[in-house]
Amino acid sequence: VLVSAVLAFVIGGLWYSPLLFGKASATLRGLDPNSATSMALPVGGIVGEFVRWLVMTLILARFMARLGVADVTGALTFGAWMWVVVYTALAGSVLHEGYPWRLYAIHAGDGLAKIMLITTILCLWKPR
Repeated sequence: VLVSAVLAFVIGGLWYSPLLFGKASATLRGLDPNSATSMALPVGGIVGEFVRWLVMTLILARFMARLGVADVTGALTFGAWMWVVVYTALAGSVLHEGYPWRLYAIHAGDGLAKIMLITTILCLWKPR
């Protein structure tokens, strides 16, 4: 669980780096994409982000154990369904609050990558 959460955290750092979607995300949020301060999370945000994915990983691990997810195909299918549930709920921000759909798409892609990685690791690396 801890390894999955750490890797999800690392993926988020890469996803929102200037190399991938960091500049687009900053622009869509009305920030200067060329400013290092607009691209960095404060320490509290970093801790919060890690805790958020640790909790998500614990929840996914619990569901997978209860449902008997035993192979990678099952893990990826389960992960895809969990992603659909989470990001369908978040789509309300686009529909009702004027949240930019492109920013939503960046966040949804980040979530998909993380959830698929987490469920795969949890499936492959389980106590014997």
